[in-house]
Amino acid sequence: MSKLYNNNNTIVKRFSNFFKKFTKSKTLLNFVPGMFYSMIQAQSVNYVKIATEYFKELNSSIYLNSIHKRIYRTLHNPHYTFHKLFDDIVNEVLSKYKLSHEDRNIHISFDHSYDKDHFTILMFTVRIGKQGIPIYFEVFLGKQDEESGEAFKMINLKKGILYCHNLIKKYIPDANIIFLADRWFGNLFPLMQYIDSLGDIFVFRCKSNLKVFYQKYPEDHKVWMPIKDLPHLVHASKLYHNLEFTRKKYIFNLAYCKSKNHKEAWLLITNGRPKLAKIYYGYRFGSIEFLFKFQKTNGFYLEESGIKKIHAFDNLYSLVCIASIFLTCLGTEVSKNSACYRKIGITPTRKGTNSTRSHRVISRFKTGLLLFKMASAQNCKRYFRLPINFTLYDA
Repeated sequence: MSKLYNNNNTIVKRFSNFFKKFTKSKTLLNFVPGMFYSMIQAQSVNYVKIATEYFKELNSSIYLNSIHKRIYRTLHNPHYTFHKLFDDIVNEVLSKYKLSHEDRNIHISFDHSYDKDHFTILMFTVRIGKQGIPIYFEVFLGKQDEESGEAFKMINLKKGILYCHNLIKKYIPDANIIFLADRWFGNLFPLMQYIDSLGDIFVFRCKSNLKVFYQKYPEDHKVWMPIKDLPHLVHASKLYHNLEFTRKKYIFNLAYCKSKNHKEAWLLITNGRPKLAKIYYGYRFGSIEFLFKFQKTNGFYLEESGIKKIHAFDNLYSLVCIASIFLTCLGTEVSKNSACYRKIGITPTRKGTNSTRSHRVISRFKTGLLLFKMASAQNCKRYFRLPINFTLYDA
């Protein structure tokens, strides 16, 4: 009889062995690895779908309804905090991560996301290749108001920034940290000053009505004007150094970027070289935006959870983030050992018609998911290299 490689129960046991590094709870080690496996297989956070996969894939002797109830109780149990497990795994991943590119840049994007009207998530991601992995998040109850909500308060934004700064410097002391944020953050000059005080770089996109103090013509005095009225180029970037922003006269640089491919200009404030601002800011889209997409409509369908309690949602979201990291790690494994995986039909890159260079056609997250699905397919008699060590390779 042929040996079944990567038997489903074997994969769950390997998850359990990995999680043993971070928890001694027998309850968690006996159940959470199976739930984690089933969540990835189901590509859903819905209790019923996870329970169905658990029952079907793991040949469980437990009744389907009992599994459903057990998932509910585990997530809602106040004694279980999966957020700590997420933090521990992030530290494990970064402790093994080898930054190989010469510029030593680490790009961290941050933004808010919503789970319907139930929760607001403040998320920070590190860019790996053309996508990102979560390294810090905080969940707030309800759809928070952008003007007064806790999720948008300076104290919580600074808390996340300091955490990420210390985390990266702990494992990559010589890294150049670059924080990226969209237009909502573009007038938060105290936050920019805070990042600057840490010795890090920021690139924030700002709104076109932001005021700058500028001398438009040599014969004129400096006047306050909307940033959109600054002299600019038609399809290129105009760079400004040491501009004065707002009445408090914050001094930063600006890249006024216009392109044929974008209707709106990118108005990018930075404390670094404005020449690089457009390149850096472009990394944001493949980082945090892709992660939100994978967690929602193109991955785990987060809004199907139906959870109303913040502790339970935080536990579930921690598992979703751990799964995002795991699948991205698998994706970078495929990139590193592409020849090995090409033999079994996984080709995430492809050469263009008129080019000798390869370009990525499947994201690292989706590549990792494809490998996991193939390796854990029922009655699979082929060997698939499926590392469950959460090792992340530079991309």
